[in-house]
Amino acid sequence: MKRAILLLFSAMILGMVSAQDIKTVSTGLDKSKTEAPPDTAKHHWKFGGFGSLTINQAAYSNWAAGGTNSIGANGMLNLKLRYSKNKHSWANLLDAGYGFQLIGVTGHSNYNKTDDKLEFTTAYSYELHKNKKWYLTVLLNFRTQFTNGYNYPNDSVPISKFMAPGYLLAGIGITYRPADFFTLYISPSSGRITFVLDDTLSKKGACGVDPGKKYRAEFGPYLRADLNKDLAKSINLSSSLELFTDYFHNFGCIDVNWNVLLTLKVNKWLATIINCQIIYDDDTKIQTNPPEPASGPRTQFKETIGVGISYKFH
Repeated sequence: MKRAILLLFSAMILGMVSAQDIKTVSTGLDKSKTEAPPDTAKHHWKFGGFGSLTINQAAYSNWAAGGTNSIGANGMLNLKLRYSKNKHSWANLLDAGYGFQLIGVTGHSNYNKTDDKLEFTTAYSYELHKNKKWYLTVLLNFRTQFTNGYNYPNDSVPISKFMAPGYLLAGIGITYRPADFFTLYISPSSGRITFVLDDTLSKKGACGVDPGKKYRAEFGPYLRADLNKDLAKSINLSSSLELFTDYFHNFGCIDVNWNVLLTLKVNKWLATIINCQIIYDDDTKIQTNPPEPASGPRTQFKETIGVGISYKFH
């Protein structure tokens, strides 16, 4: 009897120990699951940007002071996609916009284009220093427009078209990124090709190409500075500055493309957008007194202001 009780007691002790071991192992597994680093693959990609649509309208009827009916719209899309893992990173930027305005009474209105741009930039970078500020970068930039451009009020003879001009730039250089909101890229050796694929514009030698030619190649140093920073909770400033000069043609005469975008958010869906762009290209001749021929290069300036729907992508 004593032996049976002893055996039963021993079995209970072993059961309790085994149960405790099982519980310990189970707790350890649960803890390891909790403390284990999550799958970071999805965190290598970072997506952002914004899109906006603004509409403006004016209507008059028996208005003593005079006026012309008008309606217009302007859309913008700015998307960014970046991949980063270990010493490698790949950044992509799409910047597109289009705007128009109809002026006059219905059925007899004049169509005026107010904005037209299509730009794509992609850059692969390899980390050169452990401080994660210096990178070796290969960059490719493409820029053109969607539709025909005119020197209004003459809307019968286009002065620009899709890929007339079109710009393709490629180079290798050094990127300095001291903070997430600022990037400086400098390349001593970049090639730029200006395309004019329209026969009529090509024959005129538009955008610096030789008359009858479809493209013009250049080679020289290139600098690009990008800034994207929240000045306040609802205010964002985005700026992109590009500088280029040709080693073999008027070296030191710098082509400038500077774009500044200020976004003031009212709420999640409503915002005021101010966009300014300055361009100087020594090879682009500007017609200032139609029908007189283009006399020479000029500083080009564009500014748009609108209030409308805006959405920020995360």
